[in-house]
Amino acid sequence: MRKTLIWGSAVLISAGTFYFNRESGILLVASLIFILSFVTERDKIWAWVPALTISWLWVYAAKGIYSGYNIFQYSFYGVSLFPIAAWPTLLMALYFLVLTRISGSNRLLQWLKFSVSYSICIILIEYLGYNFAGVHLDSGTVYAGWPILNIFHCPWWMQAAYFLNGIIFCGIIAFFSDKKSTWNYIGNYLRQKLSAAAD
Repeated sequence: MRKTLIWGSAVLISAGTFYFNRESGILLVASLIFILSFVTERDKIWAWVPALTISWLWVYAAKGIYSGYNIFQYSFYGVSLFPIAAWPTLLMALYFLVLTRISGSNRLLQWLKFSVSYSICIILIEYLGYNFAGVHLDSGTVYAGWPILNIFHCPWWMQAAYFLNGIIFCGIIAFFSDKKSTWNYIGNYLRQKLSAAAD
């Protein structure tokens, strides 16, 4: 109940801010998800490390494409703040809201289910963002995008990376989601190596 009240209040505040200023709303959402995860999702905060690493490496690699958006003006060293904040926030929100509800009999199956869920979510978010919120990359005007859905107005390699980023993140989450098995496996492996080295 407490978690629902905290996150519900954050959603209302963010939605109100987004209504009046989309850029401030997105940055507020990213900040609140980051801060509230340390309050309500302490057992999952480790996932910020891969989320931030994957996201920021990707944004750095594609910084030329991310130089501007039609409705987002804030930037950091020539890169729009929108992808810098949105990518890790999207990955973590997916983890908190969707992936924790998916189970699998083994890590590979769980990774597959996570990846399918992520792919559906990224298509849905891209559709809503482009067609309803009006979020357009300045450099995307030269790309036709996907037919019918009118999304992913960017080069093919960027479209592939949109999916690959999430699939890599989902693999990390799937591997570390069964903490008991994972940490036991790593612990036993290290003990064996250390005892072999001591002999």
